[in-house]
Amino acid sequence: MHRPTVLHSVEHWGRPSETFVSDVVRSCTATRPVVAAQRRVGDLALPGYDLSWASDAVDRQPGAKAGWAGVLPAPVRQVHVALAAIAVRERAAVLHSHFGLPGFATWRAARRLHRPFSVALHGYDALVAANEDPALAAAVAAADLVVVPSRFLAARAEELGADPTRVRVVPSGLDLSLLPFRERTGSTVPVLTFAGRFADKKGVLDVARAFAAVAATRPIRARFVGHGPLAQDLTRLLSELRLDAEIVDGRAEGSVRQALTQTDLVVTASRRTAQGDAETLGLVNLEALACGAQLVATRHGGTAEVIPEDLAELVPETGDIAASLTAAVHRVLDRPQQWAARGRAGRAYVSAHFELGARTADLERLWLELASDSRTLWVPTVPALTPTTSVVLVTHNRRPLLERALDALAVQTLAPSEVVVVDNGSTDGSADLLAARVAAGSPRNLRVLTRPANLPVAEGRNLAAAAATSDILAFTDDDCRPRPTWLEGLVAGMRDGIDLVQGRTTADPAQPLERLSRTQWTPAEFGLYETCNIAYRRTAFERVNGFDLDFAQDVARVLGPRWEQFPFGEDTDLGWRVRRTGSRSAFAVHAVVDHEVFAPDPDLLLRRAALSAAFPVLVRRVPELRSAFLTGRVFLGHDRLRLSVALAGVGAAIARRDARPLVLAVPYLDRLVDLRSLNVANGRRARLAVAGVLLRHDGVQTAALLRGSWRAKSPVL
Repeated sequence: MHRPTVLHSVEHWGRPSETFVSDVVRSCTATRPVVAAQRRVGDLALPGYDLSWASDAVDRQPGAKAGWAGVLPAPVRQVHVALAAIAVRERAAVLHSHFGLPGFATWRAARRLHRPFSVALHGYDALVAANEDPALAAAVAAADLVVVPSRFLAARAEELGADPTRVRVVPSGLDLSLLPFRERTGSTVPVLTFAGRFADKKGVLDVARAFAAVAATRPIRARFVGHGPLAQDLTRLLSELRLDAEIVDGRAEGSVRQALTQTDLVVTASRRTAQGDAETLGLVNLEALACGAQLVATRHGGTAEVIPEDLAELVPETGDIAASLTAAVHRVLDRPQQWAARGRAGRAYVSAHFELGARTADLERLWLELASDSRTLWVPTVPALTPTTSVVLVTHNRRPLLERALDALAVQTLAPSEVVVVDNGSTDGSADLLAARVAAGSPRNLRVLTRPANLPVAEGRNLAAAAATSDILAFTDDDCRPRPTWLEGLVAGMRDGIDLVQGRTTADPAQPLERLSRTQWTPAEFGLYETCNIAYRRTAFERVNGFDLDFAQDVARVLGPRWEQFPFGEDTDLGWRVRRTGSRSAFAVHAVVDHEVFAPDPDLLLRRAALSAAFPVLVRRVPELRSAFLTGRVFLGHDRLRLSVALAGVGAAIARRDARPLVLAVPYLDRLVDLRSLNVANGRRARLAVAGVLLRHDGVQTAALLRGSWRAKSPVL
């Protein structure tokens, strides 16, 4: 599918306190991200440009403040011209500024090119910097889209002149795969943790006083994870209070997440500073809930609207904050019987409202609307309740793989309401395995439907879907292992107006991947809606009567009776039939399934190449694939295009008796044998052997596609 380019302008890239920015950019799938960083911190690892020369020019201006304080005509002109040049080179459809600080230059570049400009505000930029920098406020007022993480900051954006119809609340998202959930049931020596910057805004000294007061009456372990200007003051205060506490440098990679997984209770105490800075979302509070920890926090800024009262103890940010925190900590520690249920509810709340892939998809939809010159911008909404889910799986004679798939489904952080497995006439002991798993309740609410023979898999999936009882049907296969947060990612993507969510499928990283290995790889939405990793809203599935059981007959009518036994394309056909009813689709980049990597089998590879004859039939039934999936609306991928160009070159060389057209075959030959490394003796024979198999594969596939194209009257090469 076509992905418009969004140019992401940032002041810093990969700074530890701003990882949520790089998380969003790396999670983009509906748009193509390109980064321009004024100051480099970490490796980009994606298309990007280093504009540190521009920041150096700003910093050298006499009397200039750090960053983008004040309008500095000469260097800012350099920056915005550079951004405009990058946007032209990358064909950027939208220019987006992360934080308001680089916003003025980004806005000027967008205005020069007549491209849409959007800006994301996160707190300090809007609450403090905008008071000193009229350029920042001007950029906010002129933006086509202003993204804020909470309604608290939305009000401030409107004070700065932002058009209220152009302000959208999209909270920062969390990668739940990095936040393992653990159920807490109480502890004789509970671990209490503060996580955040050691600064006035975070109230770290008040938390220290509260920990000391609690430690005077009951045993606890205290931990402070962070860094900042009050580090020495914190150390001195802990010594005065005689509190034995561990201090961990929060800048170390993974230190905060590790601390949260090990703690029982997280305590934060954010408040508004004298300069006006305030907490606009409080990601660490959400991370604590996602990990299953208990939470005590101040009712402050965006925290008050983000953290429900029933999931945490919220105290006022005024008065004797330390005393309020102390009382709240005692209330939590006195009720350990509530920890498990509250922890589960906290994880469910975060996964429903703050899953990274879903929040990134919200942003991308807004950028797509800007790119299409939409006059009205969509308003993101999040479902209030987590829907019930049924996982559907069909298996036949794959007991070892089935066992691993069931193990993966048993440890989902969002447990499915039920797992419906269709045993498609297995004779390898799969039935015994399933019976034992039902008795053991692993996975929970496992149901088995048994069929007498290996009948069409689409029929089995329809039977399972009809027997399922949930709002959402999530499909996977027996050769797949969903990661623990797979179902969370799929369900989070099922937002307003979306009826099908496809997840990311990768080759199992624990298995060796050779050049001729067979596996599945789906990094983005290409228009092939494979059942190894996809979810449908039940109402949409039933609206189109599920999988079309006539698909195989359609293939057989075109290619011959023997083709009816080969299932092909009914999953893609289903996805497009659902979309034609007006439903929207989404891609859940963090709903990951690891697919089995099957050892190289040249004979099987050639048999599967012959199955390509059915692809023109699929394209005839689903003409949308020409623009969504086919290269140049005709070629089955770039490799097929290279082969076609090579054949054209060989034909021209023969017809003209001139060797020069053979240069057109170089890209294809490079794909076969890696021409740049042919002079390396080690492995040359193996590479040539693989090239021979690939050459035969391409020959069989070409013949199959030509046959299918002729019979289906639908050209695919």
